[in-house]
Amino acid sequence: MKKTNFNRLLKRYLNGQVSEEERRKLEAWLDVMKTAEGSTLELEEEDEERLFRKITSNITNVEEVIAFRPQGSKMRTLLSNHWFQFAAAFVLLLAVSYTIWYVTDRQSSPQEVIAKNDIEKVILNDGTIVWLHKDSKLTYFQKAGGGDRHATLAGEALFEVAKDPDKPFTISCGTVSLKVLGTSFSLKTSDERIELKVLTGKVHLSSEINKAGVNVAPNEKVIYTSNGLIEKIKLDAVDITAITARTEYDMHFTNTTMDLVAEKIEKKFNVELTVENKQLNKCRITADFTDHSLDTTLKMISELLEIGYTINRSTVVITGKGCH
Repeated sequence: MKKTNFNRLLKRYLNGQVSEEERRKLEAWLDVMKTAEGSTLELEEEDEERLFRKITSNITNVEEVIAFRPQGSKMRTLLSNHWFQFAAAFVLLLAVSYTIWYVTDRQSSPQEVIAKNDIEKVILNDGTIVWLHKDSKLTYFQKAGGGDRHATLAGEALFEVAKDPDKPFTISCGTVSLKVLGTSFSLKTSDERIELKVLTGKVHLSSEINKAGVNVAPNEKVIYTSNGLIEKIKLDAVDITAITARTEYDMHFTNTTMDLVAEKIEKKFNVELTVENKQLNKCRITADFTDHSLDTTLKMISELLEIGYTINRSTVVITGKGCH
């Protein structure tokens, strides 16, 4: 059987690599795919592609997927329809697999966020920080026990992915896939193109059409179009400023007092930071903590100022003698 985008979508469903919205649409369609008296539809390749696009589109809702009516497909009995024999077995496997996933990984429910304001910050379970632009949708899932990290994005966002070499971070945008470890980048998606701008680290972009893909290095921009073409461009200072505008991404300090550094840390990581010795607030810091986790940032400060710190959930306490 020729592998179509729809077949690949079913496979991603099995592997738990579809978004929550795609899962709802696909399961709704599976519920109504059988017709009366043991007959069903044999989908032509063109119809499969149309159905695939409806399920993966950001602007199509569940009702539109259910109302999908093939144009070139034919009605055949269940026994004579080889395509449906495969599909029926596959659907059964899907149902069993989903049940197993629900029972074993129920505690690891996906995080799903739709930005209602200009830019909204989301801190994922693994520590990754995402700044979502208005009306953008992010879904994130990591299997129980700390397995691979999966996300989907519809819209635009700035990612600062938590560093974890043993747990790759994969982002799906329709048929396009991005694989990263610990890095920061901007991603903007639409039905026709995807823009990727890398600030730090390295991102690999590939798709069903262009499986080889391309590695994108720091200060590089890639434009991917729906026909599989990839264009790579160098980022300039204006691009970088625009990417990080209205976020707390930039953590570069030059002769900045500790109290101001503490304020930036609180805003970026959504924590409450207490400096026990107020003399520490007069200490001055020149360092770049950009693209570092909360713990790494505090470790770097402790080495600069010879201070101690404790982290308890969303509370940070800093201790030390102060500066002279």
